[in-house]
Amino acid sequence: MRIGGQKVAEWFRPAMLAAMLVALSAVTLTAQGQSRGRSWKRGPLRAEDFTAAAPAVDPANSHLEYDITYSLNGVDEGLNTYLYCRGAALVYPRQSWLADGHNDEAELAYNQAIFDLVEIYRRHMERNAFLMKKRYQYNPLLDETLIQLNREVEALQAATDYGRDSVVLERIRRKNRRWLNEHAGGRPEFESRPFWWLLGMEAGMAFNTGSLNDLVQPSIGVTSFLAGFGWGRHGIYFRSQNVTTLARDSAYSYNGQLELPVMQRSDFSLLCYGFTLFDKPSYSIVPYLSFGLTNIVSDMAWYDGVNYTFGIMGRYHFHHWHTIKDGAKGKARCFTPSAMANLYVSYVNLDYEGRGLTIGMQLGITFGVRREWVGWVDEE
Repeated sequence: MRIGGQKVAEWFRPAMLAAMLVALSAVTLTAQGQSRGRSWKRGPLRAEDFTAAAPAVDPANSHLEYDITYSLNGVDEGLNTYLYCRGAALVYPRQSWLADGHNDEAELAYNQAIFDLVEIYRRHMERNAFLMKKRYQYNPLLDETLIQLNREVEALQAATDYGRDSVVLERIRRKNRRWLNEHAGGRPEFESRPFWWLLGMEAGMAFNTGSLNDLVQPSIGVTSFLAGFGWGRHGIYFRSQNVTTLARDSAYSYNGQLELPVMQRSDFSLLCYGFTLFDKPSYSIVPYLSFGLTNIVSDMAWYDGVNYTFGIMGRYHFHHWHTIKDGAKGKARCFTPSAMANLYVSYVNLDYEGRGLTIGMQLGITFGVRREWVGWVDEE
C-alpha cells in the first residue's frame, strides 16, 4: 500500500500564483514518481488490469493493489478562487495479480467489490474535505480514510471467504452499488455571501427635457458623492448630486445689468436600491432605482421638488485581489478601488415651475471593502 501524493492542477494564473506553485513543487515531484494507477471511473475491472505475476505460494486467488490519492482543484467564483480536494480511487495493475486458473468472472466480481469500496471511501473523504478550511488537514484525513477502508476490505474478505461465498458477495455488491448510485458526488458548488460598502465621487454632464429644460440649461461639471452598502447582489445607496447651471430666463442684477442667474441644483437620494446583474472580477453592472428630493437655489427663487431616478451604474476594478481559499469555508476582505460609470435618468417635478427628465452621465472612482462568507452548497 502506498500513500497517495498531491498533484496541483495547472489552472493557476501564473503571474498571481507563482509563489504557491513553488511551495507545492516538492509535493508534485513526489506524485510524479509513483507508478501509474487505473481510475475507478474507467469502468469495471478486466483481466488486463492484473499484470503482475502471481507469487509461487499464496493462499489467495488474487490480489488488488488499491489506493486513494487526491489533488487540489480550483473553482473561480467571482473575485475568488476556491481550492477543494478532488480524490481518486486507483488500482495499480503492475502490483495486482490473478493466480493461474482464477481469471474468471467470479474472481473479477470479487475484486470489483473491493474496488467499489475504494470508491465509496474516496467519496467519503472528498465530502469530509469539503468541510475543512485548510489543505494541511487533507493528509491526516487521507490517512484516516485509508485505515477505515482497509478495515472494511478485511471485513469483506472475511464475510465472503475471499470471494468464495458468492451469495454474500452479491449482497455486498448490490448494497455498495446502491450507495454509489445514490451518492454521485462530484465538484462542490460554492455560494458566496458577500457584505460590502463603498464610497465614491463622480463628475459628468446632464441635460433636461420638458418644461424643466425651459427653466435651466444643460450642465457640465455635475458632481456627486456616493455611499453604499450591501449584501450579495443587493445594495442600498445614498447619492448627493450638485449641478451648477444657468437659468434660461435673464434677469437684471442689482446694478441694472442683464445677466443669466446662476442656479445651484442639488439632488438628494433618500432611498436608492441597486441590484447587481453582473459581478465579474473586472467589472460589475448595477441598475438602481431611487427616490429623493431636488433643491434649486438661484438669484430668483429656490424650489422643493421630487426626484425619481432610474439608473445603470457600472464599475471597472483597477485591480482585484484574487483571493485563494482553502476548503469550502472561509472569510475574505478585499479592498476594491474601481473606476465607475453612471448613466442615470431622473424625473423632476418642481411644482408649477418645471417638470421633466434630467439625463446625465458621470465618471468617477470608488473605494470599498468587500467581505465574504463562503459556504458549500450540499449536493445531497
